Amino acid sequence: MRPRTLLALLAVLVMAAVCVRLGFWQLARLREKQALNAGLATARQAPPLVVAGELPPLSTARHRMIELRGAFDESRQFLLTGRARAGAPGVEVVTPLRVSGATAAVLVNRGWLPAPDAATARPQEFPEPGERTVRGSVEDLPHRAAGAPLRAGGDDRVTLWSARWLDADSVRARLPYPVADYVVRQAPAPGVPDRPLRSEPRPHNEAMHMSYAMQWFLFAAILLGGSATLAWSRRRGSTPPHAPESPS
Repeated sequence: MRPRTLLALLAVLVMAAVCVRLGFWQLARLREKQALNAGLATARQAPPLVVAGELPPLSTARHRMIELRGAFDESRQFLLTGRARAGAPGVEVVTPLRVSGATAAVLVNRGWLPAPDAATARPQEFPEPGERTVRGSVEDLPHRAAGAPLRAGGDDRVTLWSARWLDADSVRARLPYPVADYVVRQAPAPGVPDRPLRSEPRPHNEAMHMSYAMQWFLFAAILLGGSATLAWSRRRGSTPPHAPESPS
């Protein structure tokens, strides 16, 4: 086998092996998402944690339904940008809740508002003053390695910070009181305002990983099958035809 042909064969085998490895990685991610969704379903079927006093730790509250009572700090709010809903651009509004009897506040995702640029909204036009009961699901407040760049805005009534994602350190640097290690995604309920629009938490997408795995396996098959077909056709084309037999 010529060196050039050998190198081409090795390259095809390496690329096919990488595709197969990525396919199995997507299957592993699928199993992770299935286990996570099963855990979420189990946790949310449990009775809600009713807070009276200090907030429970994240290890106790993670993925649970929780019920809190307190007042929103509407003078400081966060907008999560790029949140589409039914094809319409918008943002999600996150507001600190000063929980009655607790030292720390907790961030509450109050839901979705339309925003033509998917970044700018005015949650101050939908105030929720006074003490309120908030019921929702607990999600981690992540610590991201690069942090989350926050852009300031608002008016004389409210300071708004916009970011694609929340980051615990960035949030805490902008609030004058301690904040819990989690966010509560408020669920729709009787008496909860229509705007911002609350929604139930959605399970993690499992189907995408099966689709990606099949694509990677297909790429590997195309690489191997296509290369074998090409090599066979070239070899067949380079084989000289048999010389005709001379007449006797």
